Amino acid sequence: MKCYICKNEKLVKFLSLGHQPPSDAFLKPEDLNTPEETYPLDLLFCSTCALIQLGYAVDPEMLFRDYVYTTGTNNALKANFKELVDLIVSKYNLKEGNLAVDVGSNDGTLLENYIPHKINILGIDPSSSTSIAIERGQPTIVDFFNENVAKKAVKQYGTAKIITATNVFAHVIELDSFMQGIVALLDEDGIFISESAYVVDMVKNMSYDQIYHEHLRYYGITPLSILFARYEMEIIDIEHISSHGGSIRVYAAKKGKLPISPTVEKFLSTEKNEGFCTIETYQTFAKRITETKFKLLDIIFDCKKKGLRIIGIGAPAKGNTLLNYCKLDSDIIDYLTEKSLLKIGSFSPGMHIPVIDETRMIEEQPEAAIMLSWNIAEELIPKLRKLGYQGKFIIPNPEPLISNK
Repeated sequence: MKCYICKNEKLVKFLSLGHQPPSDAFLKPEDLNTPEETYPLDLLFCSTCALIQLGYAVDPEMLFRDYVYTTGTNNALKANFKELVDLIVSKYNLKEGNLAVDVGSNDGTLLENYIPHKINILGIDPSSSTSIAIERGQPTIVDFFNENVAKKAVKQYGTAKIITATNVFAHVIELDSFMQGIVALLDEDGIFISESAYVVDMVKNMSYDQIYHEHLRYYGITPLSILFARYEMEIIDIEHISSHGGSIRVYAAKKGKLPISPTVEKFLSTEKNEGFCTIETYQTFAKRITETKFKLLDIIFDCKKKGLRIIGIGAPAKGNTLLNYCKLDSDIIDYLTEKSLLKIGSFSPGMHIPVIDETRMIEEQPEAAIMLSWNIAEELIPKLRKLGYQGKFIIPNPEPLISNK
């Protein structure tokens, strides 16, 4: 397999999480007795540009057409998107009639924040979740973004002052066509803004559950700077943000059009000095993942020996990576709680744990609950206590522990 960015063919595998089903492929009850498709979940390192990528790419039609995730159910992301749009409008002096495009627009949650500013909007997304945005009257192209789709958008809507791609830039299998589309759709002085989980945070926080088939690449600024340079673009600014356990918001523009912030060089220097351009850092990360897995299993099996019931809080995609890697099935985890109607009544991929309404945990008071969205545990635990949950919390990462907090 070649590197997505520099085309180097000598990639080094440093981690395998086994064969797993796609993390959002929740099953209906009638599907439980049919075979599941599973695919290798391995990470590779490129010694030329320091990109981290999956070793196998699942067909995006399978991953994204029938998509059960909707952005509007995530309050933290909703707040992040409002803050982002308000920042964009003020920082870049957007005017009435300017076009803002969101690639991977999902249910239109980000784009709706432009409406009070009278900015023209366009969503581009292949998934079924776009039906929500379309019902709200948001202009939407239901397709995968690439060069041809970009040219179609320019013909119908004009070029864009702003293009955003939040938590989608790392998902794209046809990266070159995607970048050609950005260049075609972007104004000469326009800005492309991407948000992606930051590989540095993934390693430092032991967020190995961020690794799943939708995420083909795990970005640092070093490989991204090389990617943009290939398309006569450059990174002009970077923000380190808290979403998804630590992400980078990267601002890029056509080369020479806008000034470059000193922040860019600071990120590049830090990645080099802290070893994020060398394979040894990632090999150490892989070793720590194995150690963390066994520490978590010790906690869980100790609970089971004591006769405690264990449930999972939430059914996020990242949770399924953890459940499948640790082989925590419905014999160990009684059920997963959710508030998304798209997931309630289904079963988790691979481990086949039932997903039920979150109110049941308050009624039944299971003795322990594993926080599958552990990166926002400090936000979730007080809410669950306020609702009346009295059991213990199992925090799986970055260091597994059990708490009565």
